[in-house]
Amino acid sequence: MGSWTKKSLGDVFETITGSTPPKSNKEFYGTFMPFIKPPELTNGAIRHSVDGLSQLGAEQARILPRESVLVSCIGLLGKLGMNKVPAACNQQINAIKPNYDAAHPKYVFYYCLSNSFRDQLHLLASGTTVPIVNKGKFNSIRIPLPSLPEQEGIVAILDEAFAAIATATA
Repeated sequence: MGSWTKKSLGDVFETITGSTPPKSNKEFYGTFMPFIKPPELTNGAIRHSVDGLSQLGAEQARILPRESVLVSCIGLLGKLGMNKVPAACNQQINAIKPNYDAAHPKYVFYYCLSNSFRDQLHLLASGTTVPIVNKGKFNSIRIPLPSLPEQEGIVAILDEAFAAIATATA
């Protein structure tokens, strides 16, 4: 890890807190774009969601580019997903938009699965009944960043390991 740097999320990535278009306007909801909520964060890829937005609703929401890492920051902290299509999410989720110059999106995703990331997230939580991590605190989480080729190597190893686990489980 000698050549690795450690940076805060906010120094390297743009993060977005989701938002919910008013439910009173039924025209905002439809099948144009997935609208992701915490129950759909299952530590894997997301291509669809139970609820969706119409094109009009998408104009009201904060759109996440594909390969954003989505993290639940209210309630069940640290539930995780990565959208494989453009999507929107609700305000219980903070998203880490990809920065291809600094990090492989799957490297960021895998790091967010780590105990190191989750420990930082839980230490930042406020609230006793319902834990919450606001965007400012979320942006202070530190992430180790090796070179892009090293990140690609790490991703390849972890992809292989998770595929083997999935095969063994099946």
